[in-house]
Amino acid sequence: MALSYTIDEAEQLVTITGEYSVAQEWHDLLGRILADPRRRPGFAFLRDLRQATHPVDAATVVAIISVVRQFWPYLQPTRAAILTRNDIDPAALVAHALADAENMPLQAFNSHDAAMAWLRGEVRS
Repeated sequence: MALSYTIDEAEQLVTITGEYSVAQEWHDLLGRILADPRRRPGFAFLRDLRQATHPVDAATVVAIISVVRQFWPYLQPTRAAILTRNDIDPAALVAHALADAENMPLQAFNSHDAAMAWLRGEVRS
């Protein structure tokens, strides 16, 4: 299943779904999102991996984060979340760590509610 996205203008949310993929697919997808007139600066991004079944290796994640970093100043998201179905998703954890090193507000979650609360900037106790 290729990468695809939906934009919820009311929620100011871009949701990306599909299988784990390579950097070139991310480049193509982010280019389409950037050109989409429904997307505006300040939207949050949710990468939903709950249906994905073929994780990528760390080198692929590094390449993907490099692409995301290139598009970040143009997309101007508020935050980004990676939603997994597992407690531990090595690819998501690598992405989280790389984003943290780049001071990009991206975090990994295994709870949809927690991811959405974080994307909205809500404090959860």
